[in-house]
Amino acid sequence: MTLVTCVGSVSSNYSPPLTNTPQDVNVVGSAVYSNCLGGGVLTASSPTGGSFPDYSCQGLLQMGSSPAVLTWNTGETSTLVQTRVVVQGAGTSVTVLLLGSVTSGKFAGATSVRAFEFLNTDLDACYTPEGLSRLSGPSTLTLTGLL
Repeated sequence: MTLVTCVGSVSSNYSPPLTNTPQDVNVVGSAVYSNCLGGGVLTASSPTGGSFPDYSCQGLLQMGSSPAVLTWNTGETSTLVQTRVVVQGAGTSVTVLLLGSVTSGKFAGATSVRAFEFLNTDLDACYTPEGLSRLSGPSTLTLTGLL
């Protein structure tokens, strides 16, 4: 049973810009969801960021752990533990799926699925001397649970 479904966007800023050469990178970004249906919530947001040693464009497309804390418009939070899986589309985009669960807070015990979509043309900046300074795209969030 679907508890909540939301649409929104995700963005990340990289300093210095990402290239294919590993380097120490600071990341500041967020996921913002609006138009949420179900669960008595309307919107959610989740800041992202931190310092990442030896990070490069390849890190964007690798499987890994991706924890997050969602803050709902009600002031409640949900802590998510997710595994990042990248799906290379046949077209002009790359979809990043984050599959996991809500480990605490509102909707604890629910299964979570987040999807981010990025254009391949944005990722092409990784191959330039200037690098990739910002990545953004549409995102969806779905929380499901048992009756």
